[in-house]
Amino acid sequence: MSRNRLDLNSEDLKTWRFVTRSVTPYNARHPSEDAADDVSDEPAPRAKPAHTPAPEPKSAPRPAPPLAVGVTADMDRRTAQRFTRGDMAIDGRIDLHGLTLDQAHSALAGFLRGASARGARCVVVVTGKGKDQSVGKIRREVPHWLNQASLRPLILAVSEARPRQGGTGALYVLLKRKRA
Repeated sequence: MSRNRLDLNSEDLKTWRFVTRSVTPYNARHPSEDAADDVSDEPAPRAKPAHTPAPEPKSAPRPAPPLAVGVTADMDRRTAQRFTRGDMAIDGRIDLHGLTLDQAHSALAGFLRGASARGARCVVVVTGKGKDQSVGKIRREVPHWLNQASLRPLILAVSEARPRQGGTGALYVLLKRKRA
């Protein structure tokens, strides 16, 4: 059995008025029609303005987890195996030997943006091995550069290259597919 507004006790009626003050009726009636429905002479409690949450941004991209050489998360096992074994077709190659750190960083960023724009999937970045058993400066910096906000969204994974592609002096970079 449904209850209409006339069956409400005074406390229920106060609550009802409090709730309905912040609601816009589906069939908007003139305010004077609503006043005619009031049963009690008691003043209705004032409704607090309804809190309206700020609209969420349209599908803001989540920050990608940091890249680590050899970690192949977010891809299927078969692709990960082909990538780390060097069995994927190489769509581009850049050699950073002999460049300063600034030149190498700029060249790498431009190369990766261009490769991504043309739809390349797997590229080789030759960094060099360094001298006297130490890791070269460019080799040490490339993983940091790949994790920068300007490049990270383009990259799915990074792996050390196979000996035929440069070994420890080169990296495979798997670029994300372009979404249409």
